[in-house]
Amino acid sequence: MLKSLMLRKITDANLKGKKVFIRCDFNVPISRGKILDEFRIISALKTINYVLKKGAKQIILASHLGRPEGIDLKYSLKPLVGRLEKLLRKKVAFNDFNSSNKIILLENLRFDAGEQKGSKSFALKLSKLADVYINDAFGTSHRKDASVYVLPKLLPSYAGFLVIQELENLNIKNMKKPIVAIFGAAKIKDKLPLLKKLLINVDKVILAGASEFTFFKSFGLDVGKSLYEEELIKEAKSLFKKYSTKMIFPVDFNGKIDEHRTLIGIPFDQIPKSMYCYDVGKKSVKLFKVVLKDASTIIWNGPLGMFEKKPYDKSTNDLGKFVSGLKAKTIICGGDTVSALKKYKFSYVSTGGGASLKLLAGDRLPGVEVLID
Repeated sequence: MLKSLMLRKITDANLKGKKVFIRCDFNVPISRGKILDEFRIISALKTINYVLKKGAKQIILASHLGRPEGIDLKYSLKPLVGRLEKLLRKKVAFNDFNSSNKIILLENLRFDAGEQKGSKSFALKLSKLADVYINDAFGTSHRKDASVYVLPKLLPSYAGFLVIQELENLNIKNMKKPIVAIFGAAKIKDKLPLLKKLLINVDKVILAGASEFTFFKSFGLDVGKSLYEEELIKEAKSLFKKYSTKMIFPVDFNGKIDEHRTLIGIPFDQIPKSMYCYDVGKKSVKLFKVVLKDASTIIWNGPLGMFEKKPYDKSTNDLGKFVSGLKAKTIICGGDTVSALKKYKFSYVSTGGGASLKLLAGDRLPGVEVLID
């Protein structure tokens, strides 16, 4: 875990009269030019306003959006300009390197292939735009993208307020036990190493969101047509053998056999061969509440089911309402989780998904490591 005293912070930076490059995480859902969730934009305001207050000559805001293959205007950051202007009460120029505006928003960094490749030449190009670099993109700090990992090596670089806040709130060593994690991954392939480390550090892990089906297959159970990962069955069996007392699984499911037949509350060991399980059932939610009620800290990453489509949002909402009413410290992370639970209040809502899990698992984040002396 990082020692915060070693981190170069925004409050250490000399910003007066400087051109300041702020790497933000504006990877927000946009449909037909409309921003559907501005949580990550709001989260960046503290750092941007601080830089303005400290007398920066110019601020260059930069981010990625989605996973475009080359230039694809569907992923343009232009729709953010109007919203940023209203929030900051300042004019914002869009991708205009010759603009005299105080604030400039660059186009989607991933329109250049060099961004995700960690290209030094792309980072050098970006470095010529500014005198100082600030990383406020916690959600991307687990990657070695050019603007996150290479660029801060080329300029005086510091952590923004959002990154500092995330590091403080997601330090699992400082969390009060017992700790219960809700692990709602659709697939566990990429997250299995993180799940292993979570199982070491927490007291219980509730598995949902389809991650449980690979384990069920390893137990010899039929999961119908539900999603599971054949190549991970052996590893899942080994993991359960080691951590069986820490792992909590759903006991019933809701789903469909066809477009006209919905099944509710099907026991985990009686799933029909033609059933698609889309959500956990009432008995599972009741079990999860029993596990969670005595927790001192709750970490939630990933919805319990296919929350985007009714009625498969019910279990996530039922548990969300319950968790938000507990006295425990409640930490929510991951874009889907935040979207699914935005109507409820929690102790801390993280802007990260993969970055949050890696930090909670004790992994180092490349985008933060480069900000440490």
